[in-house]
Amino acid sequence: MNVKRMLAATVLCVLAAAALTADGTKEAKFPEREIEIMVPWAAGGATDVTFRAFTGVIQKYLGVPMIISNKPGGAAVPGYVEAMTKSPDGHYLVAWATPSITVTHMQNTPYDATTFEPVMNIVTAPVWFLVPANSPYKDLADLVADAKKRPGMVNLGNAGTGGGTHMIALAFETAAGAKFNHVPHAGGGPTVTAAVAGQVDVITVGPPEGVPQLASGQLRCLGVFSDKRLEQFPDYPTAKELGIPFSMGQWRGLAVPKGTDPKKIKILHDAFKAAMADPEFLAIAQKSGLLLDYKDTESFRKLIQEQDLVYKATVQTNKLGDRYK
Repeated sequence: MNVKRMLAATVLCVLAAAALTADGTKEAKFPEREIEIMVPWAAGGATDVTFRAFTGVIQKYLGVPMIISNKPGGAAVPGYVEAMTKSPDGHYLVAWATPSITVTHMQNTPYDATTFEPVMNIVTAPVWFLVPANSPYKDLADLVADAKKRPGMVNLGNAGTGGGTHMIALAFETAAGAKFNHVPHAGGGPTVTAAVAGQVDVITVGPPEGVPQLASGQLRCLGVFSDKRLEQFPDYPTAKELGIPFSMGQWRGLAVPKGTDPKKIKILHDAFKAAMADPEFLAIAQKSGLLLDYKDTESFRKLIQEQDLVYKATVQTNKLGDRYK
């Protein structure tokens, strides 16, 4: 009798583990293979660094490894256009950040703020202005004074035309009453490299971009566009402290192709949320200068909708790009 009971219990366990669907077929395991995250900017930029911080941790929570696929260039448009062709099976994700939507208002693109399904937000970071170690500028006040004396002559590097750092720099121009010569690059990494090489006078990027170079003394920070000094970088003054009433930053999160099963989106969300609390990830985030700001799927969707309207108004008001001409 005991043997029969054991056999019966074993059968029940097997049936339960099979997870049959309503039509009697076995529900597929998810994820079945490694997941890919497409980053439409160069390696070494803030968005790239954000997601690479997960590579050694996420397998604990998803059961599969992840890979980063960088597709830089073209203000991120080619990367997202390619992403639109990918299967919505949950194994392909995109880095979805402030520049993802700003460019859609600078030019006509095949996608907009609603093309991809939000998963979650991970980081929100203010922008800072960095200069080469030998720069004559001591702080933002020095920089602004020179830009006012020589309108359009101070070279200000950004991570791409129409991107978040470019937009924020344009907004800063208005607040400061200065005019720069904006020099685009293929992402935050190349922008930082240009500053270290002295190819531009100043750059606009955001943590974690520039953190290693600040620590090594290759770059200096003139000021941060935040409401108060950053807890991780208390020595860097805010623009407001230096007499310029301005603060603005960028968010970075995950999205998936339209049509992805909501159950799979939840599995991805829950895994990355758990990974964000992992001590190993937190140590990497701290070292990299990531300013974590978790938002769940619906909160992230609302943020994207609100920001989309803000940047549309910014582009139209300043007559930028050619979409609204």
